[in-house]
Amino acid sequence: MTSSPTTDPAPARHPVSAAGALRRRVHDPDGISGSQKLMILVLSMTLFGVADIVADMLPSFSVGPLELEVAYFAFIPVVLAALLTPLWVALGVAIGEAVIADLLLGSFGGFGELEGFLQLFIGTYVAGCLVKDPRKVQQLFAAALALVAIDKVSSAVIDVAKVAVGVDPEELEDQGGTLLAVVVAEGFELLMALIITGVVFGGLAAAWLAPRLHGKIEPLMGLRPRDPQNPPRLVGPWGLSFWWVAILGILTAALIGVLSQWEEFVGREEAVTTAGSFDTELTDTYGDNVVWIAALVGLVVGLAVVLALVAVVRRRRDARTDAAARSGSTRQDEDR
Repeated sequence: MTSSPTTDPAPARHPVSAAGALRRRVHDPDGISGSQKLMILVLSMTLFGVADIVADMLPSFSVGPLELEVAYFAFIPVVLAALLTPLWVALGVAIGEAVIADLLLGSFGGFGELEGFLQLFIGTYVAGCLVKDPRKVQQLFAAALALVAIDKVSSAVIDVAKVAVGVDPEELEDQGGTLLAVVVAEGFELLMALIITGVVFGGLAAAWLAPRLHGKIEPLMGLRPRDPQNPPRLVGPWGLSFWWVAILGILTAALIGVLSQWEEFVGREEAVTTAGSFDTELTDTYGDNVVWIAALVGLVVGLAVVLALVAVVRRRRDARTDAAARSGSTRQDEDR
């Protein structure tokens, strides 16, 4: 998978042309340092994890059979993936949703959290690669809709699969007892998610925020702004087609979702999908205020780590600049 451009490319092992060096800086997966990768990971993980807690606190409304709610603030992963390296943003966002948000509240769903992790990771990575120029409103809207569509379509397919194999009779009963009714209900939920999460809290917010942050946030991390002529490409690991990797990821998420529902249906005490889960019941013990305290603590700690990494990257860059300047001065003295 690829990374976004950087001002600190890894040194080439062999002499290359200027055009070749540019292509290397743009597409080389090792084109950014470990500190930069960690910085992007922690920033996206922190922002989305805390935002996910806030989104869960927002009220939802029911209009007939439809439930109006904000699934998550889609503009955060869209903006970050449009400005920074999509791969590491996607990884950070997925960890923030599946792990960080729950850990801050003293709970964790266990192995079953991998289902949501895979869906959000694939959606965010695709969204980031769709944005060639973060100043283009149309591309930001397309990225937000792609993110929500991939995440929610895969969720809907998994929910329908649970009913189809007979491990979710409650959902079937709630929707009138027919599989077609379940499909129609999932379709309406998808439509509402695209409008509320994808457009209102995704495309509109990203279209306003991304152009204003473009060229400002990247230099703080030692990165160049994204080059529209050389955007990140959808490439899987080891040269595989990304879409095969994405299909495999969604199928894995589906299997985990069906397995989780089956284990609940048969009442297994030692369930595979709940392995590693725990719940300290902080909210029940201390009330809803603990949610806001956890969100604030997570935000402060995460941003502190990012600022520390920014300082490290700047110090290394300044050291390389000074070394290059001294080397140039020495060569000039020798020429004289």
